[in-house]
Amino acid sequence: MNNNLKHTPMPLHDFINIAHHFRLQGRDDLELMYEIYCDAVETLNIHHQTFKELPYVPLEHVRLILFLINDYTYRFRDLTKEEISLLLDDDATYGKLINAVIDKYGGESYFKYDEGSFLTRYSMEISTLNVYINFILLKTRQLAVHDKDEKLFIELLRSAFSLCRTISELLVNGFEKEALSSWRSLHELEATLVLLEDGKLIKDYQKHIMFNASYNKLLPKDEADRNFVILKEELREKGLKSKDMRRYIEYGWITNHQDFDATIHKYNFRDGVETLANLIDSRETYQIASEVAHSSPIMLFTRRIYFLKLTLLHLYKSFILIEQIFANLYTTKSDENEARLYLSIRKLYLDDINLVYQRTAEM
Repeated sequence: MNNNLKHTPMPLHDFINIAHHFRLQGRDDLELMYEIYCDAVETLNIHHQTFKELPYVPLEHVRLILFLINDYTYRFRDLTKEEISLLLDDDATYGKLINAVIDKYGGESYFKYDEGSFLTRYSMEISTLNVYINFILLKTRQLAVHDKDEKLFIELLRSAFSLCRTISELLVNGFEKEALSSWRSLHELEATLVLLEDGKLIKDYQKHIMFNASYNKLLPKDEADRNFVILKEELREKGLKSKDMRRYIEYGWITNHQDFDATIHKYNFRDGVETLANLIDSRETYQIASEVAHSSPIMLFTRRIYFLKLTLLHLYKSFILIEQIFANLYTTKSDENEARLYLSIRKLYLDDINLVYQRTAEM
């Protein structure tokens, strides 16, 4: 490192603009925060002088400031400027805050634990998916919601796309096994969306959500008791016993599916939801993901690249299906011009999505 290079704090007015951008308007202690920021920058300079093996990299002021304002506002929540100043007059308290902020900043800049990821956020496999997910999530805000059934279905779609984004973030950070475990949840959600898409089962699904909330004591007792009366009556009508209650609460909503056959289907994911959704071609991967989620030996003794390929392939496969469900909904609920515009943009995104999916399948 060139020891003559030094980090220089940004001017006060720039610091205040950043603080305002992150919703700290109206605070009377921004100049106090600025003083701490300046001391943090100077402490980083001292670290570089003392630990010469540290690589010299440009200081990311905004990130350092974000660590500072979040630590500061959390530690001194509900205190006045005068009370905070009094606490910071204590050298130990002041030093602890400075060191905590620098440690958190340095932990990402110099000493970050790295799993050694195969992909970055700039890799086409990641960026292609993320940009389209962002586009779709913005479009979900434009969907008119007319009743609680539509609201629930749209929320399930949002959850699915958010989960896709979560999986891509895990892959970028080198957590392939955790990404596959998360895909397991995505697969359960996509199967649910397939069964709910035509709207025929959504009220049954809503009802079983209330059964679940009652079972887990999340509702007022009177309301829960009324739900249990309905639940027990349904169990009796279907010849189910008390031991079947938990499975029926979670999966009983599939009973009214047009293809449901009590001699074939069961109240579970594999032989119920997944089978009715006709997604059994992903069953083997779901089983592997389940073993990983439960820390079986396959998690410990399988190469990471295997989990990467498996997760990436099924992430794209699930996304393509869920995206189709969203496109059907969006174009149906939008006016003709908006639907035409969406479909034209969708084609551009899907060309790249399919390119990545096909190449991943060939890996």
